Amino acid sequence: MKDFEFAAECKTAARLTPRLALCARFAAGADTLCDVGTDHGYLPISLLSAGKIRRAVAADIRPGPLASARRHAAEAGLEGRIRFELADGLDFPGADGCDAVVCAGMGGETIAGILRRAPWTKDGARLILQPQSKLDELCLWLRADGYAVLDAALAAEGERLYAALLVRGGADGFKWAEDALARNGDPLLGRWLQGRLRRLERAIEGMERGADASAEIAAARETAARLRAYEGGKT
Repeated sequence: MKDFEFAAECKTAARLTPRLALCARFAAGADTLCDVGTDHGYLPISLLSAGKIRRAVAADIRPGPLASARRHAAEAGLEGRIRFELADGLDFPGADGCDAVVCAGMGGETIAGILRRAPWTKDGARLILQPQSKLDELCLWLRADGYAVLDAALAAEGERLYAALLVRGGADGFKWAEDALARNGDPLLGRWLQGRLRRLERAIEGMERGADASAEIAAARETAARLRAYEGGKT
């Protein structure tokens, strides 16, 4: 189902941004979803309103956003179907009862820390991860720690692109997000590659003006070469 088709079914469609609609598409069909860092609760509310999940847990480390999520759930008549947890990531009793987990709106290192503290997520849970930074590092960590990237997709909000990963515990998967994006022929892949390459080129220029950055420069150039290979269809 396309993101706009999904959004059309949701009572809170006006609040479901493209990047959250992308997460919702990967999460649809779960029994019990945990939305980590739920903020206003729009994602679980939309999925419940559309009948795409049966139950939800809305978790946030901050009491203010969690109170906002509770208020919005009550306005939608869904408060009884959402459990609210003031918690750091998945650090709350019963978290392992969720068969799907969304981690969006945080850095890749933070996501890795959340999963590291919740090893049960390797036992079949569907993980929808949308890092705001450190995407490559997260992909490498997932592969090394026993997770598999099964799919990826992009969403655009204004000038910015967001990548979401579909992950499960296991050995067989894509090494990089771009591997999945290229396999799927994601229509935003070209724009994504161009943006990443521009940022890498600026970073390399900055490092070249500094001192003792040869290892970092080599790593950045290696990443740039990998990304250019996708542009040329060589991967």
